[in-house]
Amino acid sequence: MNSNHDKIVWGAAAIAPIIGCTETSVFRALESGRVPGARKIAGRWGLHVPTFLASFESTPTPRANVAA
Repeated sequence: MNSNHDKIVWGAAAIAPIIGCTETSVFRALESGRVPGARKIAGRWGLHVPTFLASFESTPTPRANVAA
């Protein structure tokens, strides 16, 4: 079963509903490099949806040994 969550989405207009912003806001975020999983290829923006969604998952951060 294919869904938007396992593929690449092309263009700011298609990316906007996934991110939850307007097309203009998405384009500005894309141009400034603030969208994880997004790349500009041949002048067109693409978003790898799994990478974008994974950026919101928490991962445990190892703590440095701290002297007591």
